[in-house]
Amino acid sequence: MSLAALSEQELKIVRRSMEGALVHLGWDLETRIGVTEEQMPDLLAKWPNVDDSVDNGPECLAINNSLNDLLHGLGISDATAMELTGADRSEMRRVYDKWARARGWSSTGVV
Repeated sequence: MSLAALSEQELKIVRRSMEGALVHLGWDLETRIGVTEEQMPDLLAKWPNVDDSVDNGPECLAINNSLNDLLHGLGISDATAMELTGADRSEMRRVYDKWARARGWSSTGVV
């Protein structure tokens, strides 16, 4: 599980990114993130005890695509990203890259 590579603070940033995607995207969550509005609260309730090892599983999609969308998505300003996650985009990017490397990925992006 690549989440084990993250510190407690880094895990909080990832979780807040998932929460932020849920709040910010609303009805468009499934289209942009790949998980349903019903799945995301279930993942958040289990956090950090989720198995993100399957690339196309809801856990991995929720983490990867939430971070990706908050970093690069249309309609999300730096201020909004900071408000949603409590971290600036450079810190979000660092955590995203660390998580991806722990998975064995050489790059990040929508899966």
